[in-house]
Amino acid sequence: MIHNVHAIVLWSRRSREADKIVGLFTREMGRVTAKAASAARSTAKFPALTEPFVESDIALYLVPGRGWGKITGGRMVDSYPALRTDVARATAASWVCEVMNRLTPEEQPSPEKFELLKETLQAMTHAPHLSVLRLAFAIRFLSVVGLGMDNREPWMELEHSHPEWAEALKSAPLALLANENWKNPSLTAVEHLAGATVTDNLNRPLHVNRFRQLAGVEI
Repeated sequence: MIHNVHAIVLWSRRSREADKIVGLFTREMGRVTAKAASAARSTAKFPALTEPFVESDIALYLVPGRGWGKITGGRMVDSYPALRTDVARATAASWVCEVMNRLTPEEQPSPEKFELLKETLQAMTHAPHLSVLRLAFAIRFLSVVGLGMDNREPWMELEHSHPEWAEALKSAPLALLANENWKNPSLTAVEHLAGATVTDNLNRPLHVNRFRQLAGVEI
């Protein structure tokens, strides 16, 4: 069955001679995995649709519950090129996409997650600062998946000491938070809590964190 979906590529890898396997987050069907035949060839019809962070309208052949789908066509909406030309932006975007991928079951629609992912990537494209923006994504994502931190001591301390920051992290447009570079021990404690909450719910460490350690990239 062919499904017309609006999707963002979370990850992509080469398979066999010239095929690609991609992880997609779609507005209509949630997270799905799909194959793009011959997408790694220079003569491929839609190679750009399989690159990480790319947002597209895709024709996807998929039988729900039967495993991988197949990309049969599509049209690019946005490639977010700035996320590819700066290592810090690329690393931050990869962290967001890997968290979304690793903590989301397949084929469970969540328009709220899709819009959060899209808004975050858009904000990261031109963000002068990334740390507050990445924290806002983490707080909102963890809340959506039922791992919210509202009753944890570091969050309650931030609400007490900087209630305007706490409110902004939960609900302000992410494009506005991209301009912020707050520094405070209470905020650092919340960052550590968010990171620990993500880590505690994974069965193995995030690949992007290994890259950050090796490359010394701060996001």
